[in-house]
Amino acid sequence: MPRYLRSSEIRAELASVESLLSELPEVDVVGRNSLEALRASLAEDLRQIEEGIDTLASIALYFGGGPVIGSTGIDAQFASKVIASYQDLVSKILTNPDPRSEETHVRASGSVEHLHVTALLHGSMGFLIEEIEPRAVPLFPTPLKQATDRADDVIVKLADAGDETFEQQVEYLGPPAFNAARHFFTTLHRAEATIRVVDSSHDATLRRDDVDRAFVRLEDSSVEENDITEEGLLVGIIPVGGRFEFRRDNGELIAGKVAPTLSEAYLRRLESEQAIGRRWRATIKRREVQRFGRVKETYKLVDLKDV
Repeated sequence: MPRYLRSSEIRAELASVESLLSELPEVDVVGRNSLEALRASLAEDLRQIEEGIDTLASIALYFGGGPVIGSTGIDAQFASKVIASYQDLVSKILTNPDPRSEETHVRASGSVEHLHVTALLHGSMGFLIEEIEPRAVPLFPTPLKQATDRADDVIVKLADAGDETFEQQVEYLGPPAFNAARHFFTTLHRAEATIRVVDSSHDATLRRDDVDRAFVRLEDSSVEENDITEEGLLVGIIPVGGRFEFRRDNGELIAGKVAPTLSEAYLRRLESEQAIGRRWRATIKRREVQRFGRVKETYKLVDLKDV
């Protein structure tokens, strides 16, 4: 269960115990000792939760609106579609890490099949979706935990009222993850549903206007990505931070980030071997983000071969 939900439950129990203690007569020593022991135990549980680190994926998704009947039931067809689209978004992020990251840790080793619906949540209708590790609990967040955190962050920020926040998310989503996010919001929009996302770092409710805002924006946007091979001059390399400048034979200057597969040590060696100003055959990943007719291109250097 997400840490936020666990701590909320314990806080509610603590409040109940405090209320009972305030009403208990001083002469009831046995009852008071019992409640004080329970209060101390709950306080310790709360401390451990708040000081701990969640290393396994655990997400609570609550739904409201069209497909939900109070706290009684949820449309089965909608439930299966929205859970499948959420899992697909996590899967695409798992196998296509955020290009801003210098890491390539998110791979199929943490398969999305390891996500399980472990509980039906009430109050509103929802599902507790968790990663179950049959062996020892890992010391550090698993790839699947990182992917679900990123997916939740994407969902919340794509619906943000600020246009700049939306554009930042789209710019860094690869085409598979972008399409998965669009399908997720299409599912919510068509069902006239709302959603609340709760994990270790989020407790966000997206109302109808938030869902509709994200849906309209995503429908008016597109992300495309392809590899291009160019011959030209390597104008500059910055090993720290991984930046490059490359001049095509037609004179056009391309600048951007270096892929994490080209290590800082390799970039420093290029500097020391006077690779700057020499001709190279470069493989460059070109990303095109289109929105409302505006096109933004970004480039990432993937490989260099001496020509």
